[in-house]
Amino acid sequence: MISFNITLSFIQRISSAAPLDYTTPSFPSLYWPVPVRGPQAYYLYHPTDIWRFTTLWTLLFYAAVHFVVAGWACGVQWRNWKVVWVVPVIYAVLGGIEGVVAGSVIGGL
Repeated sequence: MISFNITLSFIQRISSAAPLDYTTPSFPSLYWPVPVRGPQAYYLYHPTDIWRFTTLWTLLFYAAVHFVVAGWACGVQWRNWKVVWVVPVIYAVLGGIEGVVAGSVIGGL
């Protein structure tokens, strides 16, 4: 008889309960590489925590990229000052929508 030892993330999430003293880690990071007080690694156990963490980081990265691109577009089109103010607004809205959708898809898996 062949035994397959495959662990899927969804099954593992259901079968592995959070420790009794579990609290949701603070937002910025789950791992701090500089060992100030020894190695500190935090883990997320609840699907809502995983979704929130992934969505917020995705929004931050998408916002940074869209901000740089909007700045470049405004710099290139500075002579059209009556219309160029719309570019950062459009990029912010599109980046926010893309960030929420991408973060929700990745964080929800």
